[in-house]
Amino acid sequence: MALTASRSGPQEMSETSVYVYGVTWADGAAAPPGTGVGGGPLDTVERGELAAIVSTVPAGPIRARRRDLLRHLEVVQEVFASNTVLPVQFGSVFPAIDVVSEELLAQRYEEFVELLHQFEGLAELRIRAAYKQEEILAEIVQGDCGIARLRELTRGASAADPRQVQLGEAVARSLTAVRNRDARTISGALLECARDAVVEEPRTEYELMRASYLVERRKIAGFDKRMDTIARRERDRISFTYTGPLPPHSFVSLSSGGG
Repeated sequence: MALTASRSGPQEMSETSVYVYGVTWADGAAAPPGTGVGGGPLDTVERGELAAIVSTVPAGPIRARRRDLLRHLEVVQEVFASNTVLPVQFGSVFPAIDVVSEELLAQRYEEFVELLHQFEGLAELRIRAAYKQEEILAEIVQGDCGIARLRELTRGASAADPRQVQLGEAVARSLTAVRNRDARTISGALLECARDAVVEEPRTEYELMRASYLVERRKIAGFDKRMDTIARRERDRISFTYTGPLPPHSFVSLSSGGG
């Protein structure tokens, strides 16, 4: 049962706040079973066509504890299983139900309706790819005679030998070139099956790519097939992690303020 905003004066429970997980359509909206961040019961706040998925939390800032981060994502995922949902950033709290209704749903009503239509029937699929270190280094050495020669010359050399620095720099340049080539090839092939993509910078030396793809739900099977083909082709040199379907976290993440 949805919570109802009231204009009858100060909120009775001033020691609690309202935590918001996401915004969805009011038609068919239902809070997931169980509790939310901090153990409060889950519910909805409705305004016209819109509904915010909420729970009560103790007043004050929300600490980014792992279990609460995971529960936030789980709640949004559970809503996404049966309805389009716009994720709200972790830690978004409002002082009262009235404020959720008036300052979140009412003030941004047209924006949220437009976004829900925009993301109707779409899902996020995430790809993480990393090189197998020994295999990619062997490939680089075999493909560059200059690196191969430096490698032979520095066998048994001390770490202070300047040629060791030259070798390291040459390998790094070659790895960057290979990564750029592979990322273009893989991302281009996957983008053919997607509406949009968000590509992040690699975070480690041997990471190839981090990317999220916005895919029509009815075309996920085709994306899966394309991903399987790429993973089989590259299995000797690249490890893949494939996650989804997910709510469109990488493409829309509402804040408690504007934008």
